[in-house]
Amino acid sequence: MKGRFVAVLLPCLLVAGMARLVAQQPAASETEEWTIPEGTEFKLQLHTTINSKTSKAGDRVLTTLLDPVSVEDRDVLPKGVRIDGHLGEVKGARRKGKGGYLYIVFDTVELPSGEKVAIVGSLTEIFSSEDDSNSYVGVEGELKGRGASRKKQMMIVASSAAAGAAAGIGGGAAAGVGGLVAALVLPRGKQASLVAGSLIGMRLDRDVTVNIPAGSQ
Repeated sequence: MKGRFVAVLLPCLLVAGMARLVAQQPAASETEEWTIPEGTEFKLQLHTTINSKTSKAGDRVLTTLLDPVSVEDRDVLPKGVRIDGHLGEVKGARRKGKGGYLYIVFDTVELPSGEKVAIVGSLTEIFSSEDDSNSYVGVEGELKGRGASRKKQMMIVASSAAAGAAAGIGGGAAAGVGGLVAALVLPRGKQASLVAGSLIGMRLDRDVTVNIPAGSQ
């Protein structure tokens, strides 16, 4: 009788002890939902070298966040999280002084939990470049290679027209010859490029909602 009582009591004690232990542990799965608004700016370090001559549309672009992103004084994205993207349209430098260009489309943020969240972001500026790049960010967020300045182009056209006139070609014909010569001698524009290690800016182009551990800072 005593043995049967012990056999019944022991499992009950084990279950009660386990329940007490679980009750004492904090709920690790509790999270808070935060929305990072459109227009929020991120500072990133680039880990992929990109170049309008050698890169292709669809190539992946890897970066990490340099400064935490805060919403209402709450850090919702810590320093060091991955912010990745891909290249959209890519076009190499061309004749007549036209520089190359490419678009970076930021599309993913990887949270510390390992969860990947879709985002839409675009390039805003170049803070520093490891290779003193001649590239700059255009008004539509494209990375552009510099070409010959407008002033330099006009000087080449003028000097070519003058040479045509000196050769006995008059009026509009001289100007036409000058323009043709200028098109042939204008230097090819620079490629749009950035090397790994460059510091760049990104703007969030659409609200994104993330879940972070409750009470985290």
